[in-house]
Amino acid sequence: MTHALRWMVVGLLCMGSSAFAWGQEIEIPNVLVKLIDELEVPAPEAGTVLEAAAQEGQTVAAADLLVQIDDSQARYALARAKIELAIARDKAASDVAVRGAERANQTAAAELQRAEESRSRLRDTVTETELERLRLAADQAALAVEKARQEQQAARLTQELKQVELEFAAQQVERRRVTALFAGKVVDVHIRRGAWVEPGDKLLRVIRLDRLRVEGMLDARAASLKQQDQSVSLEVVLPGGKTATFPGKLTFVSPVIDPFTKQVRVLAEVENPGFVLAPGLRGTLKVAPSR
Repeated sequence: MTHALRWMVVGLLCMGSSAFAWGQEIEIPNVLVKLIDELEVPAPEAGTVLEAAAQEGQTVAAADLLVQIDDSQARYALARAKIELAIARDKAASDVAVRGAERANQTAAAELQRAEESRSRLRDTVTETELERLRLAADQAALAVEKARQEQQAARLTQELKQVELEFAAQQVERRRVTALFAGKVVDVHIRRGAWVEPGDKLLRVIRLDRLRVEGMLDARAASLKQQDQSVSLEVVLPGGKTATFPGKLTFVSPVIDPFTKQVRVLAEVENPGFVLAPGLRGTLKVAPSR
């Protein structure tokens, strides 16, 4: 192919992208509507399927229940964790042991002080053995205070541990309740009620339809990285012949130019209220003028 002929072909290919003028709306024909998100929902835990709440073709919202796995043991663990936390809170809040140890320490210290004062006035009133016994009792009382405070701190740490265990137990209950991560439609269900599942087993497949991706090619001369986040509208002929328009925004303009077509790949996301727009359709994407 001669150099002139090659550029003639390039020119014809570029005509597939819309005509453009700076500061005006740009049209990108023959763009393809694609899915943004699709998910094969796995079983997070092993167990018996108590409820398969979603069926093929069912529309679901984010956080809707899809599958309920038997959670009876997890609920027992959660109930136990709540009781253990309540006990730990009571222990952590109680200062009876500390106050008792402090009172005993004060009494022992006062008794030692009286004995030392008495011995200083009259040496024979308190023997050295008795004085040593009182000193030992005072030291033990002081250590008892320290121990009581350490035990109270340990009780507070135990309370924090029981709080973590409670949260973990609650999470184990929640993990057996499989919910939708996004609004969409269930297209495949792989399990039925009463089936046993292992972690990672496929439960069902959900596709996101409230927002869809649009992919097309734009003449490089009309493309700019600054166009990202610009408003767009997608015009599509729906099955049945009705033409509909869907708003959205440009999310990606490739910095790489195809050396043969002199075009760049662009992506947009459009809103799909009512899920009337279907992946696989083609249409015309209109990019709002640059600001």
